[in-house]
Parts: sequence; structure tokens; C-alpha cells
Amino acid sequence: MYSSRLLAVTMALVIAMAATLRQASAQELSPSTQTEPATASAPAPTWLAGVPASVANRSYSPRPAPAATTAIPPGWKELVDESLGYSLAVPANWLTFDLQSGDLDRIAGLLGGRAASQQLRQYMATPAGENLGLLAVDPDPSELFARPPFPTFLNVSVAHFPDGVTDEQWVALVEESITALGEARIESARLGTLNELPVVRAAAVYQLGAQGAGLTAHLDITIVRADQAAYTLVIATRLSNALAKRIVIHQIVQSFRPVPSEQAAVAEPAQTPAEDEAQPGSSTSAPAASLPRFWIPIVDARLGYSLAVPFNWLAFDLQAENLDQVTGLLGDETAAQQLQAFLDTPEGEKLGVFAVQSDPESMYTVPIFPSFLIVSTAPLPDDLTDEEWLALTKKSISSWGDTQLITAEMGTSNRLPAIRAAAVIRLGDQSHLLTAHLEITVLRANHTAYLLTIAARPDAAAANQPVIEQIVDSFRVE
Repeated sequence: MYSSRLLAVTMALVIAMAATLRQASAQELSPSTQTEPATASAPAPTWLAGVPASVANRSYSPRPAPAATTAIPPGWKELVDESLGYSLAVPANWLTFDLQSGDLDRIAGLLGGRAASQQLRQYMATPAGENLGLLAVDPDPSELFARPPFPTFLNVSVAHFPDGVTDEQWVALVEESITALGEARIESARLGTLNELPVVRAAAVYQLGAQGAGLTAHLDITIVRADQAAYTLVIATRLSNALAKRIVIHQIVQSFRPVPSEQAAVAEPAQTPAEDEAQPGSSTSAPAASLPRFWIPIVDARLGYSLAVPFNWLAFDLQAENLDQVTGLLGDETAAQQLQAFLDTPEGEKLGVFAVQSDPESMYTVPIFPSFLIVSTAPLPDDLTDEEWLALTKKSISSWGDTQLITAEMGTSNRLPAIRAAAVIRLGDQSHLLTAHLEITVLRANHTAYLLTIAARPDAAAANQPVIEQIVDSFRVE
């Protein structure tokens, strides 16, 4: 997978950077590079604005990290890596992983499968692997479900910075590390400062796959120097998205700061969005249910219900969103157009929230079929008995196509009459056949049936059952 390849590129950049720094440390500097420029000649203007010319091109001695806390954009979450000693911030909906935690199975699909995660696991077991820090992924559906899938992501690594390296040598080391990747073209590499620390900012274009059939990635590379350590931030995105992601990339980089160990022990890594943050496009009022920690409340004021989903699910209001955002999920533009045509009908007006689990394993398994939830409503006649309601529900499920009903039972949920049903449905043709498991909950209130349908691959249904129960328990009629 392309994301697997680019993570390998990131690892290669870490290895190349560490190797060139070790090489620079081992080499004996020439007398001209060991001494500062003579006062009679002005230093070369290699630094960006804000750095006095008198300090340019000199060899830096270790300096402490700044104590001031950097500004974090509203709604973002701060991540603190205590083991490697740094912090930064990313948007609240980004998925974050600690590569040192050993739980690499969580991101096996994101890496391209368990074989790729095993390769990373082997690398993490080496001394060089101890330098890899946090991985953060933007769950933008237009990138996750594109053809080929390639989400914007960030990785941080740390390496020892040798004494006696001048500005020119430092930039040369960065350029050498990027060039070592192979199909990479350096766009820029400049010296500057970041939060009062010396830094090299570089940009490169990297070609993945064959020309014309592959993917061109944009690499934004920042190397921060503090306390004889080089902190490398690599942010990768599609080249076509580089301009649109520029502000987010800038804000992430600006939020970075080294964290001394005594400060890191106090801070807690924020791995999820704030609990009281509602999804875009939904009401800000929270459902009445007691939500699991870090879940996202969703309120559909138009159809009159509320529920909650885990923080890493992507939620869309089908009546309000631009369906271009979910084109990849639907398969192609034709499917999106068909959905839009249905939404324009009276029946389409009864469709509500559409939420998708951003599980990397399912996103990169062909055919793509992530677990998802869709809510819809339908009117119910006043004199409908429980037996008639159950029969009507079974008939409705059978009408969906090649469906086999497993169970359908009457009960209650949050003091409302409810029918819980399970079924399997076969999708696609014989050459691309997929069997999906359906968990269906129908609740009855105010002469209306509220239908929650959660679909998943059969092999994921059992693992999803606790989440499904919590989603159903969170449902409230407003």
C-alpha cells in the first residue's frame, strides 16, 4: 500500500538522518570549520529573518529548551512523548499512535497489512527503532478512501546531534538524507528558528510507484536542534493537497517544543478529542445518555434524535454534507450521484446521520468495506400492534435484497419499545461478492420508527459488538 511505502520512506529518512549525523560526529572537522568566521568578513546570510547575522554559521553548543509553552489552536489536542521528550499538537480528529507502545496490530492495515507491521516491529526492536516517536494520521475520508488511499500523516523521530557542525554542514546533512531516499526531489532546505530554537525547514517531492501510475507525495520536513538532539518532524501528504494542508502543517510545526523530563512527567498525552466536542454540522447539545469516555455526541435536530459514536468514527449529515466527501466510501462519483438523487426524494429526506469507523484494517482491505452506521426514520400507524410491527420489520429487512434474517426480537431500549434484529446480506456480483453482517435496531416513539443499521464484515461483527451496544444505548429521541 502507498501509506506503507511512505511510512517506510519516513523510516528511511530517520535512518539516513541518523547515519549522516553519526558520520558527521565521527569525522574530524577541518580547522576552517572548527573556528568561527573572522570578524573582518561578514558571515554568509544563511539564516532566515529574525536571527542576528552575528550568530550565523557558527558551531552551536548545547542549549536548553525554551520553557514557554507554545500556542495550541482552539479545538486541537496536545500530544506529549515522555520517552523522547517533546510535545506538539494536532487537530482533535487526527488518529494518534505511540509507535513505542508495541501495539502495532492497531495500525496493521494502515501500514499495508500484518506483514508490513511485522517489518516495523522488527525495526522498532533495533537501537535505531528507539528513535521513532508518535504517528498521527488525518482521517480525511477523501484521502483515506481515494484510489489509491493515502492519508496525510505526521511522524516524529529523535537523533543525537554532534558538536561542531556548522550551519552549512547541517543543511547539507539534511539534503543528503533526503537524497538518500531515492525518487525524491528537494524543493527547498533553509535555516531558521522555531520557538527560539535553530531549525532546518525542508520540502521535497517524492514519487511512489511508476511514473503515470503511482502517487506523488509532498514531504514537509522540520529538524529542530536542542540539547544535542535533532528532532525530525516529517509531515506527508499528496502533492495535490500540499497547498490546502499548508496552514495545518504550519500550525503543527509551530506547536512543537522539546519537553524536559521533569515537565513531561506532569503532562498527559491527549490521545482523543474533548468529550464535549460535537461533530461538525451537528448540534452542540449533548445526548442525555452517559457517554463512554472520549465518545463524540451527535444531535440530529431535524429528525429529532441524538446518539454518540467513538472518537475515531467519521460522521456525516447526509442532508447537509457535500457528498464529494464520501465519494470514495460509496465507490465512485456515479454512486454518489445516485445517493444524491435518492436524497432529493421524499424517502431520502428520512435519512439522517451516516458514521463510518476509521479502522485502518478495513480501509485497506479490498473490497473496501468499513463498519458503518446509518440512521433513518419512518412513520408508523397509530393502531399498529407489536406483532404487526415485528412482522413489518422482518418484511422490510427481507426486501433489502439477498438477505438472510438471523434473529428479530421485541424488547425495550432506554424505556422505548424496540426491535433488535441481526441479518446477513450479500453484496456485489459473483466476482466481487461480499457478505456483510447487519445489526438492526428499530425504536418506536411519537408514531415514528427510528432505524439504526450498523453494517460490518462478518469477521469484525463479534469484535464490534460492545461498540454496537454502546451506540444503541446512547440513542435518545429528542
